[in-house]
Amino acid sequence: MKMKLFLTTAILVANFAYAKAFYIKSIQSNFKQTIINEKNSKIVYQGKMSALADKNLALWEYTSPIHKKIYYEGDGKVVIFEPELEQVIFAKLGKVPNVLKLISSAKEIAPNRLKTKFNGITYYINLNGDKISSISYTDEMKNRVTIEFLNERVNTNINKNIFAYIIPKGYDILEQN
Repeated sequence: MKMKLFLTTAILVANFAYAKAFYIKSIQSNFKQTIINEKNSKIVYQGKMSALADKNLALWEYTSPIHKKIYYEGDGKVVIFEPELEQVIFAKLGKVPNVLKLISSAKEIAPNRLKTKFNGITYYINLNGDKISSISYTDEMKNRVTIEFLNERVNTNINKNIFAYIIPKGYDILEQN
């Protein structure tokens, strides 16, 4: 279940970076992802992310409390590096929010605050000018998820080589559908 949450989050923001509606060609940002379950248990993940719209690529690097890298390619291919488990997971995702559709259907509910719905989940997108300050939603497992973007840089040059990966020798390779 946690992997599904990681993947949904990664795809959501990767696709958001693809959204031409905000003229975002690239984005690099630190992030803080807070997840609160129904019992009010909270976990906070931190890291950094990069995305290129024209190539529809994204990389999420989780640094705390675990180390993990999630690579996303526009065709729905996701590659997850789990160094603590010495494994790489290849996955193909369906039912992932198409943020272009989310944004085109989003309604402004307050200045710099948008609301939209996809697959029964309501997303709130907070903006700060042309930047995303946060995205929040309650997932299908009733977790309240907030992703805050910190030190965000929009439309800067990103070397696309950071989106390439090499599988370390000895890592287990898993495939999920």
